[in-house]
Amino acid sequence: MILRNRMTLKQSAAITYKAWRALVRRALLTLLLASVTLGGLAPAGFARHAAAAPQEAAVSDAAHGGPGAAEEQPQSWLLKWSDPALAHALRGTEVLRSQSEAAVDVVRPAGDSGEDAQAWLARLQSEPGVEYVHPNSRVHALALPEAPQIMAASAAPGSAPLAVQKTAVNDPEFKQQPYLEQIGAVRAWETVSEQSKLTIAIVDTGVDLDHPDLAENLVPGANLVNPKLPPNDDNGHGTSVAGVIAATTNNGKGVAGIIWKAKIMPIKALDHRGDGTEEELGDAILYAVKSGARIVVLSVGLHRYSPYMLDIVEYAESKGVLLVAAAGNDGVSFGAKAAVKYPAAYPTVVAVGGVKPNGTVDPRSNPGPELDVMAPWNVFTTGMGGLYKKEEGTSMAAPQVAAAAGLLWAKYPDLKPYQIRALLRQTAKDIGQTGVDGKSGYGLLQIDKAVRTGVAADAFEPNNDSKTAKRFQLATSISALLESGADQDWYRIDVPHNGTLAIAYRGLAESGKATQPVRIYQYFNGQQQLVSDTKLTSASIDIDVKKGAQLIRIELINPYSTLGLPYVLTSTFTMEQDAYEANDKSYEAYTLQPRTQTVGGNFHQLADRDWYAVTFTQSGKLKVTLGTDTARIDPGLAIQRAGDQLLLYDEEGEGESEQSPVITVAPGKYYIRVHNAISSEASPVIGTYSFKMEYTPKYIDPNEPNDKSYESFMVNPGTEYVGVIGSKTDLDWFQFRVSKASVVAMAVNGVPSSVNLKLEAYDKRMSPLTTSSTAKSGSLQSPELVLQPGVYYVKLSASAPFDTQYYRFKIKSEPLVEGFRDISDHWARKEITALSQLGIINGSGNYRFEPKRAITRAEAVAMVAKAYKPEGSIDASQKPFKDVSASHWAYDEVAKAVKQGWIKGFPDGSFKPDQPITRVEMAVIIGYADGVKPRPPIAAPFPDVSRTHWAAPILIALKADGAIAGVENNQFKPKLQASRAEYSALLYRLLFG
Repeated sequence: MILRNRMTLKQSAAITYKAWRALVRRALLTLLLASVTLGGLAPAGFARHAAAAPQEAAVSDAAHGGPGAAEEQPQSWLLKWSDPALAHALRGTEVLRSQSEAAVDVVRPAGDSGEDAQAWLARLQSEPGVEYVHPNSRVHALALPEAPQIMAASAAPGSAPLAVQKTAVNDPEFKQQPYLEQIGAVRAWETVSEQSKLTIAIVDTGVDLDHPDLAENLVPGANLVNPKLPPNDDNGHGTSVAGVIAATTNNGKGVAGIIWKAKIMPIKALDHRGDGTEEELGDAILYAVKSGARIVVLSVGLHRYSPYMLDIVEYAESKGVLLVAAAGNDGVSFGAKAAVKYPAAYPTVVAVGGVKPNGTVDPRSNPGPELDVMAPWNVFTTGMGGLYKKEEGTSMAAPQVAAAAGLLWAKYPDLKPYQIRALLRQTAKDIGQTGVDGKSGYGLLQIDKAVRTGVAADAFEPNNDSKTAKRFQLATSISALLESGADQDWYRIDVPHNGTLAIAYRGLAESGKATQPVRIYQYFNGQQQLVSDTKLTSASIDIDVKKGAQLIRIELINPYSTLGLPYVLTSTFTMEQDAYEANDKSYEAYTLQPRTQTVGGNFHQLADRDWYAVTFTQSGKLKVTLGTDTARIDPGLAIQRAGDQLLLYDEEGEGESEQSPVITVAPGKYYIRVHNAISSEASPVIGTYSFKMEYTPKYIDPNEPNDKSYESFMVNPGTEYVGVIGSKTDLDWFQFRVSKASVVAMAVNGVPSSVNLKLEAYDKRMSPLTTSSTAKSGSLQSPELVLQPGVYYVKLSASAPFDTQYYRFKIKSEPLVEGFRDISDHWARKEITALSQLGIINGSGNYRFEPKRAITRAEAVAMVAKAYKPEGSIDASQKPFKDVSASHWAYDEVAKAVKQGWIKGFPDGSFKPDQPITRVEMAVIIGYADGVKPRPPIAAPFPDVSRTHWAAPILIALKADGAIAGVENNQFKPKLQASRAEYSALLYRLLFG
């Protein structure tokens, strides 16, 4: 785990941003950091019995987060000058100490400045010559739960050493160290087993200086936690790391170290809890470099990128020092969010992951493209107090690789750090997908192969074309060779997002020789995107790229050159800004709609803070959940109503989701701010965040007060009204008026399925008319009522209140015209009304005339029979048509019409009473019934009715009398079905025209 680098709110209620800043400021002004100095960096020796004065111990506890120390972070900042010559005094700033090698000052606000910490920080960042101001945040040893220690097993007098191949080892606990065989250490000892010409520094919690299996291999170190004391281990982590590398081998005691005789420099930069700061970690590395160490082991880690630590790492590399670090142990706990921790994730640091005894990757080991090599997760090593113990984690894998580097330098003393890295990679056993990958790096450490194999100048060959391009992982550094002007080297870089890919090139020309110019190409989807030439020893190329595989090609500009050129390439990547930028300030906030939604973005720049604004038009409940896809982001969430204070919600750590409580919002503007709380000045991150804004509006009833019948809200039929049931006792009363006899129905929908809404209708005397309910359907439709002119009331009640959605209420009223509800606005209303009053036509039931429905043959004959009342009696035994029996409702009318010669049947003897009639049949039936005399068809009556049409004579007569006319373009459309309204209108015209 890592200690948080900013204030953690372990309380139920969120505090305001302003209050948080005040707390930080008070903490900064009261912490006694000035009492912790770098004095005494000279080796403290191994006098283990000196005790710190009580007041010194108290200062140390306060400065490093011990009992009574404030939890707020950061407590100080690391200020980097772009040029030491530009360094100058800063107003309101106290300099605690300086690192001349890194051009860094450790600073904090002056106690008497009275300046807000955030304002102070912003002012420093704008000072001329200041490159960055970075929080001096916490780091932590990558330790897993404490394993039990066991007593040393001493070799029995005269006992035979364990024979392993050609090398005899008599350490009694060697049998508990199978990982030494797994990494080829035992076989390597046949070639080289000692390294006492260079120093390996262990930056950790110190080392048990009196441990009988370590003391012979220790050299003076330093205690940066308490410079007055020696670097003795008070945690145990550093002692275990030291034992993996340099427990004295073949001494008949305990365990065997990978290096039998070594020079181990203990540097205590972490306290008894395994905690420290970035500045102390940087101090420790600088101390190791100044003191002549060639290898520095860092079994510490944090998910936070730090420009300060990158400066330290690059400084160490420039001095010929190799840094080896653990990748982290969060693979299971973080799952897909896990990432290689820093400093292992910096390109030139050897990043070490862990494997199981069977050689497969331990799932707890952090994955990532920065991984270099793997080593066993489980070890048996030295413990404090002269004891031995089982340990596990990448903290124990890293020292195995550091020890391998030490043996390589014993065998090949002239190699540079980048060549040691290359040799470790080249000789690793591939245990994952072919080639380097993000889960196992280049493979499992194989020391025996490494010490017996010289470093290849270019292990990526063959890679002379796009088809043989070798994988080049992001955030790593590789070395290779252009053998001549005819050589081309191709690499594939998989980019996870759109953004900027930076390729840093460094030519390694021999001393005194000019650097040969090189040309670098970039391809995407088979198309060349960029070409860049450089004649300098080093250059950096920024390439705008899309997500996917990028191909990089490098070659000498001079195709005829016969000279080779070794080189180093380093890749880094920055995501492009998200779709909501620029929204770094509240006044630049991106506007969101007031609804439930999910928004995704990223932190593409230093101290990126993304603001969003949403304006709520009605009250409701709001909950925001913020998550991320990487442990390198510690989601920080804040919500603010315009004009009010900012509320922070930041309870969890790296990679964990944050969420606000359910907030009651009122109409108005609100802001949502998200940022990477892993640091107050967090660097850009390859990863994304997303937040879900869950908004449930609380609807306000626009009709209140209407809880009583005398408060009833007047509504108009045909208009929809909305409302809510705000409480258990809430009743919604409505009133409407009917001006003429009408068919009235009421409908309600939009009711939650868990609520039963009841509708009750009353007349003006409050006599019940009807009752309906929604049950679980969420809607209701009342029975139709025929209401006479007057005032009526509707009462709505519910089994439970609801205000997160509106119910919708509507009254449908259809006035009755001559008993019909569907002709009030119809074009044939007059004709239908007149015929109804004469008893010529009837409705179809339910107060409907259905004017648009096609009229049937039986209906048509019945209407003319009632209109013209043909004389004569009907013989009951007579059956005019086979499908019109005496019991048919229109039998009499059909029989009379046949007798009058108004109609005829079909050749098969049927009448087909239910068949709709056409417009031409309508004209013929009514025309004959009215006694219209057909006229000779001298010309066609209508464009679509020919002169020879069977009905042409009667149509000509009707048209001449003005009874009929064309409809469209003077066409009659004879085959179109006639409607009940059309039939009624023609019949009326002939009767009364």
